[in-house]
Amino acid sequence: MNQIMRIERLSAHRQRIGELAALLHQEWQDFPPWSCREKISQRLEQRCEPQHPGLALLALSPQQQILGTASLIVYELADKPERKFWLGEVFTHPQHRGQGVASELIAQCIAHCRREQITALYLYTPDQQPLYQKLGWQPVEQREVCGETVTVMCRTL
Repeated sequence: MNQIMRIERLSAHRQRIGELAALLHQEWQDFPPWSCREKISQRLEQRCEPQHPGLALLALSPQQQILGTASLIVYELADKPERKFWLGEVFTHPQHRGQGVASELIAQCIAHCRREQITALYLYTPDQQPLYQKLGWQPVEQREVCGETVTVMCRTL
């Protein structure tokens, strides 16, 4: 892991939401949830509200560059009520991939869930199954989300 990276709540950096939304849009704009920067910004704003049960984290360099982000999302896929909490929008800036940014963001999300006594966390991914399995996630099912085949995975906390 990059030892000088700081991970903080996005709520402490609300002025960066537009910049972060632009990065997420650039990465995943071909998929409906990320096709509109304004909607991405709105979701991130909601996760910054004190009463919101979700969470958005930001990884920052010493120069304040956004290195990555990850969120705790409530009912990202809402068809199974028992799957309430989801890890989502895990993103590392292309220039900083392979340096442990995503792994540290994920670890911080898991630590938050444990503090909140959340017992299971879900995610879906089209292509990062090996990373998540290495971090303790287990595949649950294959399904289609936004026209893409993904693996739903779970981590028991």
